[in-house]
Amino acid sequence: MGHGDDDRISALHDDLLGKIISCLQVKEAARTAALASRWRHLWRYTPLVLNDEHLPEPTRAAVVARVLAGHPGPFRTVHLRHCSSAFLSRELPEWPRILAAKATQTLVFANRNPSSAQPNSLCLPADILRCSSLEQLFLSFWTLPDQLPRIPVVFPFLQRLTMISITMSDQDLHHLIAASPVLETLVVACSIKHFHLRSQSLRCVLAYLLEDFAVVEAPLLDRLIFLNPLHSVTADPVTVRIASTSSLRVLGYMDPKFHKLQINDNIIKHDTVASPSTVVPRIKILALKVNFSVLEEVKMVPSLLRCFPNVHTLHIQSVMCDSSKTAYEPTGDHHAKFWQEASASPVECLRSHVKGMIFHQFRWHQNEFEFLKFVAKNAKALQSLLLVLPKGKVADEVNEMIDKVGYPFFRAWTSKVSLVSPKVENDWSLKKASDITVDDPFR
Repeated sequence: MGHGDDDRISALHDDLLGKIISCLQVKEAARTAALASRWRHLWRYTPLVLNDEHLPEPTRAAVVARVLAGHPGPFRTVHLRHCSSAFLSRELPEWPRILAAKATQTLVFANRNPSSAQPNSLCLPADILRCSSLEQLFLSFWTLPDQLPRIPVVFPFLQRLTMISITMSDQDLHHLIAASPVLETLVVACSIKHFHLRSQSLRCVLAYLLEDFAVVEAPLLDRLIFLNPLHSVTADPVTVRIASTSSLRVLGYMDPKFHKLQINDNIIKHDTVASPSTVVPRIKILALKVNFSVLEEVKMVPSLLRCFPNVHTLHIQSVMCDSSKTAYEPTGDHHAKFWQEASASPVECLRSHVKGMIFHQFRWHQNEFEFLKFVAKNAKALQSLLLVLPKGKVADEVNEMIDKVGYPFFRAWTSKVSLVSPKVENDWSLKKASDITVDDPFR
């Protein structure tokens, strides 16, 4: 290169070298101390980035223990997805205290105890909840300590909290939220029966629901996403309560089979008439799941759309019934008459605001086409319709079905329709859905 034997990398500033080291896997980062005297101190004074996934199984717990004990901190990122607390306790009994003492910023801690019949039966070490420096915390398959209300839990910097399959009470969840004054993103995939949300900072919530959810006081809440329900389809629907004054901008997936929407004091039913007390005007992106073969669900679609008059992007996901369940069994009837009657009562968001619609898992069933005809007749502002086909389906079959519909206005309107190849996979994920920098988490 024309520079002889000059060590130009070692000539870089310590801060830049530290950034280089933090991009390495932990074993390689520690080995940089042997490169030259110039590098000897750098790893120890670079904020630690540790991911146990990068370590070999036989010595994983021992290496993690040595790194935690040997690095003076701070700990920028610690991912422990493959080291159970039992293994770590044998190698380094005080490791939970070390995480708290050395200013851990991001902690991912998943219980991987192979001897446990119930993976979340182990109690989370209490010192994890004393780590006040945390900015991001991910926990999975743990039981929270019984004495949680007596533990001085204070997370003054915590911005993101994710809990997957955590055994805890409703009160435990509320306690953790109250202890996190700057929390922006909350992901709760746990068996919480009553989730009454109070937070002055939360902007995004993703949650499994069991019985009851209510936005009680959350002035900054922008995004509310419901994950696939944990209960049986024969269980009572979850009541979702939202105030008409809510600041919500993104809501979904609302599913008539699993969710019963309540706005203020009004339970939304298929015959609910739109009024100031039954609408949430600030929602701009709405996602619905519907089985178009089930008339009870189909009847709820216009009513739900009327609750959100200013939606500009509408996502519809077509779902199939579980054939093992007797409830909500498809009738096999076409619902053309229902959609014709529904057109007599205007749906404000379709008439004036919806510009883009994405129809996920479009299977070209007749009842799906009846809904599209309803949209074509009423969506005056629509500029684009994206039909996302299930894997294995081809666009030619959809075009053939369109030709058979026998609805001249619909055929002319299909110039706005685009088809997505089934080879395009749906990249929806918890990470994407909870990323508040992503404008539309369902796209």
